[in-house]
Amino acid sequence: MKIELIYGTEPYLIREYRENVVKGIAMPDLNILVSGQFTDAERDFARQAPFFADRKVLILELEKLSASDMLENYMKDPSKRTEVYIFAKDVDRRLGIYKKFPKDGIRQFDKNPGMLRKWVMEYLSAKGCRISVQAYNELANRIHYDLDDVNLYHVKAALEKLCSTADDITPELVAQLVAANEKEDLFGLIELIDRNETAELFRQADIMLKGGGQSVIGTLSLLLRSYRILYKLSVCGCTLKEAGVHYRTYVPRLSGRQADEGLDIIQDVINGIKSGRYMPDFGLRFCLSRLCQIK
Repeated sequence: MKIELIYGTEPYLIREYRENVVKGIAMPDLNILVSGQFTDAERDFARQAPFFADRKVLILELEKLSASDMLENYMKDPSKRTEVYIFAKDVDRRLGIYKKFPKDGIRQFDKNPGMLRKWVMEYLSAKGCRISVQAYNELANRIHYDLDDVNLYHVKAALEKLCSTADDITPELVAQLVAANEKEDLFGLIELIDRNETAELFRQADIMLKGGGQSVIGTLSLLLRSYRILYKLSVCGCTLKEAGVHYRTYVPRLSGRQADEGLDIIQDVINGIKSGRYMPDFGLRFCLSRLCQIK
């Protein structure tokens, strides 16, 4: 008997967990059901005994976790030989149904930059590859795992390319094979904000929107990163190198207070685009306009 809610911001780990929960299921065509809803059919499947197996698995793939009387009633008296896994892209923890899950029945797989090094080292070890500290730093600076639209799938693809080329990964090899997730025009965008050159700023923004290369969320995430760096530098009083910042990163010449205000502006627009409050193209221009007005 198991009912779990699975969600988070790292799709690779979620997919990995989804694959693991169905391993070892006998006669999967009869004992595994994947559905996007919980209706009479899903409930009846869960209630039926496994077919020549010790367990069954019901996987619900939901865009959004929402109230469901039928599901909540099932959760009160679940089948002992059917495991139910609910994978939801959007979860509001204030909902009553969320609170029905026990703590050990909720698995949240979020992106965590702090675990990236460990994950990379374990992956490379399994492949029989090695990477120097300098090469790892170059990889991290190019991948930019902190961006909203970058995940472990991107990291894995880069590592596969590196491992297929050499057992010992060097900074030079990383620079040669791994494309940077930054765009040179983005550095120019940040510099134009710093100089308050609004006409050229919006011209460059229009070019980026028409080109479609870097997503608006990705662009704003890079802007957010630069303002976080500046805020960090203003607090610790350290150099770019001491702060662990890549030498190509352009940092606006603003005070800590101004950087903090910029952080609030960018994050507000990112949230607005994700929630549908702003259209992406409007959100980008609106954000750039507000950043230029910081005094």
